[in-house]
Amino acid sequence: MRGFGGSAAVLLAISCLARAGSDPVPGTPDVGWADFSFGFKVGGILAQHVGTEERDSEYDVSSGWRTGFSAGAFLLWPVTSRFGLQQEVVFAQRGSSQEIQVEILEIPTTLFVTYRTDYVDIPVLLRYALLQWEGGDLYTLAGTAMSLRVGDRYTLEGILDDGEQSVPLTADADMSEVDLFDFSLLYGTGTDFRAAGFDMLLEYRFQMGWNTLSMPTYAYVPFGDSLILVENEPVPLKNQSHSIMIGVRF
Repeated sequence: MRGFGGSAAVLLAISCLARAGSDPVPGTPDVGWADFSFGFKVGGILAQHVGTEERDSEYDVSSGWRTGFSAGAFLLWPVTSRFGLQQEVVFAQRGSSQEIQVEILEIPTTLFVTYRTDYVDIPVLLRYALLQWEGGDLYTLAGTAMSLRVGDRYTLEGILDDGEQSVPLTADADMSEVDLFDFSLLYGTGTDFRAAGFDMLLEYRFQMGWNTLSMPTYAYVPFGDSLILVENEPVPLKNQSHSIMIGVRF
């Protein structure tokens, strides 16, 4: 409780300093913590996984994009007429397609892998209005997010070919072995405007994971009537996504 009280005091002090040091735009009333608003937003995501460079890496990774969907809700607490804090809860579809060059049983092999991961993001953002006009503004967003994985799928296809015979490699499973939580940095820009009698918003944002996820590359090889597991080392990847969202604020 002592730590929470200290954090609240610091936040309140920042609020007071920001209010004291900010001149409201002429014709725009000053605002306070009680003047919060809320809203809903929906949009699309272009996501991929970014490979990390490792010394003596066993992999050569080429990443492709996954097109996904996002939707969520937000609360906006204005501290001054320009600066505010924004809390969100957003469902986001992420993932990627990967072409991975690896040696299996000392045979160079190409694996075609698809990762599909769905998250619930909980971002905490700082919002600052760069320009303001009657009925709207142009603002920036920056902050961090914690993401909880709520859905996942891993598929793999490949051919193990030693020059004499070809053996198919396949996998289709969940990714329960991957970290449940992801953490990321987020920034973007947006605009508020009036349309059809509603306060609308349009946003672009970029989100980049800061922790590395150990993504699976294992495969199964048919042997008679059964499948033999080929256990490859996980490939280290990070989430990355671009999104465009439209919303309404009340």
